[in-house]
Amino acid sequence: MKTLFERLAARMQKLSPPDLESMVRGFLIQYFFHISDRQRIEVVGEGRKSINLLTPTQFKGHGRIVLSNTAVFGVPRSPGHHGCSYIESRTPTSLIQIGAGTVFNNRAFILSEGASVTFGERVLVGPELHVADSNSHQLDVPNRAKPDDNPRPVVIGDDVFIGSRVTVLKGVRIGRGCIVSAGAVVTSNFVAPDYSVVAGNPARIVGRVPGAPEETSSPATQELAA
Repeated sequence: MKTLFERLAARMQKLSPPDLESMVRGFLIQYFFHISDRQRIEVVGEGRKSINLLTPTQFKGHGRIVLSNTAVFGVPRSPGHHGCSYIESRTPTSLIQIGAGTVFNNRAFILSEGASVTFGERVLVGPELHVADSNSHQLDVPNRAKPDDNPRPVVIGDDVFIGSRVTVLKGVRIGRGCIVSAGAVVTSNFVAPDYSVVAGNPARIVGRVPGAPEETSSPATQELAA
């Protein structure tokens, strides 16, 4: 084993910094995908049935993970590109679904724990997203070590832009075309109508996306209003 590492180190010293960086990132992508629960992944869409992993990404859990074959995970020339995104559909009834053309920057955390987390099409996500359909634990003190017994679906509509370091909690619904500003903490059961601008901690609606249609009604907001 020592000889193997010595040979590897000698080879690495001969590489240019860009080539070495690319090699290390490629190794990490392969490693984290190899130890993932790959049998839970369903790739949908026309053409090839492969996943676009540009930075390390791990998939875990006992539920379903449904990915469009045009979704992208990772941005190599962005902070955290050697860090690992973590996507877990934890329980047998959990679901994570990601639509066509959706792109995640680095170090995303997505957790479904019995309800669902759904991203629409063409969603753009900044680095260090945190989104979950549960609190992971019950909140009352005697039961705090137990799993959340009331997970609620998270729905993020088509064409949403999510800035860096955004937290999205259970029951949240973000309508079509919205902007969620960097650092926002979108608290449980918050609803953003189509083309809203969302910002703050706790998040609130602070405006409307420039040039948005006058009247819109996405499936996410229709369902909530029913």
